[in-house]
Amino acid sequence: MNDLPSHEAIVVGAGSAGLSAAAALQKRGFETVVLESSEAVGASWRSRYEELRLNSWRVMSNLRGYRMPRGYGRYPGRDDFVAYLEGYVARQRLCVRFGTELVRVDRAGDLWRLETSAGAMLARYVVIATGWDAVPVLPDWPGRESFVPELIHSSGFRGAGRYRDRAVLVVGFGNSGIDIAGHLVAAGARVRMSMRTPPNLARREVLGLPGQPLAVATDHLPPRLADAAFSLTQRMLFGDLARFGVPRAPDGVYTNFYRRLRNPAIDDGFIAALRQGRAQVVAEVVGLNGPEVELADGSRLRPDAVICATGYRRGLEPLVGHLGVLGPDGVPFAYRGAPEHRAAPNLFFAGMWGQFSGEIRLGPIHARRIARAAARHRGRRNNEPVRSEEAEESRQIPAWLPRR
Repeated sequence: MNDLPSHEAIVVGAGSAGLSAAAALQKRGFETVVLESSEAVGASWRSRYEELRLNSWRVMSNLRGYRMPRGYGRYPGRDDFVAYLEGYVARQRLCVRFGTELVRVDRAGDLWRLETSAGAMLARYVVIATGWDAVPVLPDWPGRESFVPELIHSSGFRGAGRYRDRAVLVVGFGNSGIDIAGHLVAAGARVRMSMRTPPNLARREVLGLPGQPLAVATDHLPPRLADAAFSLTQRMLFGDLARFGVPRAPDGVYTNFYRRLRNPAIDDGFIAALRQGRAQVVAEVVGLNGPEVELADGSRLRPDAVICATGYRRGLEPLVGHLGVLGPDGVPFAYRGAPEHRAAPNLFFAGMWGQFSGEIRLGPIHARRIARAAARHRGRRNNEPVRSEEAEESRQIPAWLPRR
């Protein structure tokens, strides 16, 4: 074991959360390496559709120590954000080891042993930042294997242009679904959206201003008050959509998130198309049969393509599921960065909490918590005095938030 490569800190994942964690650790003086399974930073962003933009305001989506250029606009696009992450690595002088996939984490005395595609390595501090949306979930509909038209998960959608003049069924009225549907309509596709549960809806802006600061303020309210505030804003922006096939959501936006980890769907043109009759909402999909899609109301469709915006899993079970650090939904118990779970000291998680006010915004907050916790542990080991700091980030997540 002593012959294995060893690092003081290892961060797994070179997305925004992982890079934030690595920079925070490095700033505290930790010898840190980032492991990335792909060949470039921001791999999940690179693989998404070309029309994708941040839903969060550029000003509130910066990683600590490096601002995005104003030329990116209020809501940077996919390629701009990828370029920003590349620039962040260079500016922070982060060490990223590409083509190295994590297989499993195990305890090795007072260290952690990481089994990777490049061999085993040891670290005293480990941060798992493999992403909120690591594993696409495709519904196991009856007849799926025999379905003739194109059937893909939204993670495989590369752009709306190739669907011009085609009949497309988008399954899932969540954030990805409504965004993709809006781009498809704009590109000239004939779009239907299959809805199982009526969604909460939002827009990036309210009265011409970024809505994210309002979401941050609402984060600090109890769920019932936050739901009421959001409901008033939703009615102001969208009115009553029941006659267009979109009734009111059964739960408020914050209640829905805390129960199911689902955020509101950010509309970027689909609702206008729905009102104008250029798109249609249909019932839940219950099965596939050759060229046909069977719906819960008994009707059948024959689309040219089906795009499933049906969500993701974290995919952490093979990596750390045996350590007792995950909840039944696969989300870490210690999802706030720090403190770590008592069953796994010095094992941290970053980017595993997709709160409505901005997952990217929370990345640097969680990164600083991780770096402080690691520094306190190192100070105890070395009998060094540790500087006490006011935990300003504790105000970012309300005290009443349910403990996992």
